[in-house]
Amino acid sequence: MKNIFYSFILLGFSLSSYSQGITSIYSLEVEDPSDIQTIIVEMTKHFETDFAKAGSSTIEIVDEHFNGIEESNLSFVYKFKDVQEMQDEYARANGSEEFRKINEIIQPLVEENSQTLLRNIIGGKGMGKTGVTMVFILKVKNPSSYLNAYKELTDKMEENGKSKLFTEYGLSEIFSGGQQDSGATHHAIIGATDMVGLVNGLDELFSSKEFQVFASKVAGNREILSRKTVFRLAIFNE
Repeated sequence: MKNIFYSFILLGFSLSSYSQGITSIYSLEVEDPSDIQTIIVEMTKHFETDFAKAGSSTIEIVDEHFNGIEESNLSFVYKFKDVQEMQDEYARANGSEEFRKINEIIQPLVEENSQTLLRNIIGGKGMGKTGVTMVFILKVKNPSSYLNAYKELTDKMEENGKSKLFTEYGLSEIFSGGQQDSGATHHAIIGATDMVGLVNGLDELFSSKEFQVFASKVAGNREILSRKTVFRLAIFNE
């Protein structure tokens, strides 16, 4: 299996023209549930080191739950402010003794299923700290038109106070890779503090006038291929 932390070394191609945030996701299968706790403990120890603290990316470990036919049950999610930061951090970490040590511990415990590289298009913050996230895997025919409708929705949510129903929300374009849905083009996410907050927030959002207008505008333009719920187990360098 490839290095689950930084398997991309040079990214100086067309992605470098974008200044938006970049997210890389490494989706893993962990056969023994007790190994998940071992991974959390070892990663926590790793991020107590000066080398790890100096890293520029925010790193989340999430439990892939209610994810249908996908075999992954754990993901490492790396968030960078732009592709230059991503490239610099990969170069800094690649071949380092610190990452060699942590990979030697974690690699035998996991099997890598997929990698996904996302370009973050638009997003916002609501209220509270994210504990659970609903991920909508989308197939969008006309990205520009969909983005306009999505932005109108989120602007209205913010104007009317509905953004406080959630901790975060956003839309990202799949730049490369992916999981089971080979036709997917975008990810849309909605975060909440817990499962109760997520369900109640979605119920209120989906029944709102703002969402009904949005749904009518994107009808025929986007297909929801799948949904999954991920639970945050740990976050580092936040």
